[in-house]
Amino acid sequence: MGRWPSSGPAGPFGTSEAYRETIAQMVATGTLIDPGMVYFDARLSERYPTIELRIADVCLRTEDAVLIAALARALVETEARSWRDGKPAPRARTELLRLAAWRASRSGLYGALLHPVTGKPESATAVVSLLLDHCREALADTGDADTVAGLLTELLTRGNGASFQRAAYHRSGDLTDVIRGAIAVTEMG
Repeated sequence: MGRWPSSGPAGPFGTSEAYRETIAQMVATGTLIDPGMVYFDARLSERYPTIELRIADVCLRTEDAVLIAALARALVETEARSWRDGKPAPRARTELLRLAAWRASRSGLYGALLHPVTGKPESATAVVSLLLDHCREALADTGDADTVAGLLTELLTRGNGASFQRAAYHRSGDLTDVIRGAIAVTEMG
């Protein structure tokens, strides 16, 4: 995905007008066919008044997709509230965001992730707990706090789809078994 010309994190745009102007400039280069080829990790939807988050991979389990959706909604709401309250958006260099995304895809839930403020490696559990704390008020307001906390604990205990696939391959050494196992787990959800 990282080889696409418009993939990855984007810097702050400041306004939706600046965002749309940038997208128009990108399409005007002829490199992108249309705005649908903008593969930022997060982008405004062309059809709906929503934000599309594209950084998360396909989930093996339904409950993991629900967890990501609830956390994403809470994070967007938390940041929207901060903006309405006149708080400045946190500054993060795009280069550091790329490092953090690479580290997360490499390390997963059992290695170190980059702390969103210090940029230093910390356990995935600690970094995920920071996210939960950061979004707690928005989660509580939608009635999702207990559900998200439970789903997060479950995910950190059992692992995600990537850890499932690695374990399945380690057991048999056969990619066909990995695929069959993933299908079975997905069909149960």
